[in-house]
Amino acid sequence: MKKSVVALTKNEHDELTTLTSKGRHKSQKILNALILLNCDRREF
Repeated sequence: MKKSVVALTKNEHDELTTLTSKGRHKSQKILNALILLNCDRREF
């Protein structure tokens, strides 16, 4: 399995955090957002 490095911008990080913290979205979309946030290599 190939591993990829995920480096989100500040704007992308904020958008995904907002998506997971409030609102009604499909569960798969929320899970994907959480996975991306956990794989993010940058520190804010």
